[in-house]
Amino acid sequence: MIDQEKLAILEKEAKENPKSIFAWHRLAIAYWQAGKTEDALKAFNYLLELDPPNFEARINFGTLLAQVGQLEEAKKQFEAALKAYPSSPEALVNLGLVNFHLDNLEEAQKYYQKALEVRPDWPPVLVNLSTVYIAQENYEDAASCCEKAIKSDPNFSMAYNNLAVTYYHLGKIKEARKALEKAKELGYPVQESLEKMITEAENA
Repeated sequence: MIDQEKLAILEKEAKENPKSIFAWHRLAIAYWQAGKTEDALKAFNYLLELDPPNFEARINFGTLLAQVGQLEEAKKQFEAALKAYPSSPEALVNLGLVNFHLDNLEEAQKYYQKALEVRPDWPPVLVNLSTVYIAQENYEDAASCCEKAIKSDPNFSMAYNNLAVTYYHLGKIKEARKALEKAKELGYPVQESLEKMITEAENA
């Protein structure tokens, strides 16, 4: 959380340097950190009027927009960022995330796969892609993604959680239980409904 004294200094700097891209970017981030969402949105808008190709600003602005539920607007910012840098993993991953939350599963899948072409075996993206596959009921590919993620990062708790889900649906109940317990051991907030389903399958 940014303190008010520092925020006031950044506001003064931006006011005195109205064309300074650096000053306005710092101020937009500061407003965001201070929880002044409307001011942050206005500052990002002004910044991008000054410097439309600004990749970092578009990624930050898109992330903020997504946080406040303006998913379509966030998508536009990430698309603009990707247009400027077509191989940017950051833009690709953010487009995957926002499309997933917009229920555009095929689009989300496409962007995650493109991100993995740039950075193969990237654990967070593999797990995000597994979430898409789970939503599509494609449990074989979901399991493969989780297994690859765990191979790259053996302590990735969400990978074990998603693996438990996929193994359950594939009828691999013993393996599902093992993955579930590992997710819990690593501190993942496992849903009670998942544990109940696995327990019921064990007792069937």
